[in-house]
Amino acid sequence: MQLDNAKLKQLRESNAWSQSHLAEVSGVSMRTIQRIEKTGAVSPESAKCICAAFDIQFDELSVNDNYQKSEPSLADLLKFKVMDIDKKAALVPFIVAFIIAYGFAFSMGVEI
Repeated sequence: MQLDNAKLKQLRESNAWSQSHLAEVSGVSMRTIQRIEKTGAVSPESAKCICAAFDIQFDELSVNDNYQKSEPSLADLLKFKVMDIDKKAALVPFIVAFIIAYGFAFSMGVEI
């Protein structure tokens, strides 16, 4: 069976529950909760227990076969762009330090 893992995680977080708390109240192991949130693959027994913990029907968490992933939102694209900028920004001080060290070694007559 397949659950919508994003919906499950959103539902868990909207209740301010940790994965371990969901495992405790549903009777499903924390490792199983982690796997379900990662892959969406779930046994009928685990799905029943998780839905009972949230007091919802299975179809509220099941994957809709007609569902098609939407294009990434502008916020998603900007988030990845900012992450890329952060990586480049972290590289600049390293390059500057390397240039300074190389210049210092050169001025001291050290052969590199």
